[in-house]
Amino acid sequence: MLNIELIDITSNNWINICCLHPGKEGAEFVASNAFSIAQSFYEKGWVIKGIVRDDLLIGFTMFGYSEEMKVYELCRFMIDQHYQGLGYGKAALKVIIDSMFSLFKCTEIYLSTDPNNRRGKHIYEKFGFTSTGEICGEGDDIEEIYCLKASQKF
Repeated sequence: MLNIELIDITSNNWINICCLHPGKEGAEFVASNAFSIAQSFYEKGWVIKGIVRDDLLIGFTMFGYSEEMKVYELCRFMIDQHYQGLGYGKAALKVIIDSMFSLFKCTEIYLSTDPNNRRGKHIYEKFGFTSTGEICGEGDDIEEIYCLKASQKF
């Protein structure tokens, strides 16, 4: 069993978190960690965390209450390119989902993803997220909206 934890972002680890990278394919689907950290300071309601496996920093997540969508949202989720394909993403997603349901006492979690993000959509669907059929964004920044109901999670 993988020991995955979410950690606070501090003055000691923020640079390392900003240096994590999802790889060429993933970079087209997720905002940079530095952008997300800055966004969390100017948009209220977001929780930012590093993802670690046995004290090894492997990823980043941002989640919380989306004022724009008026729902609890998994806004960012990334695993560094060096740690992909090892099962860490699935284990981390479970920890994030459990944390969100526990922390916010919400009944649904939403996320949005690029329609071309086949890999991400596959993982989300395995966890019980289903497409709402809604699209958000405009121009080149269009995303599909997915929802996970607490009663349907993995």
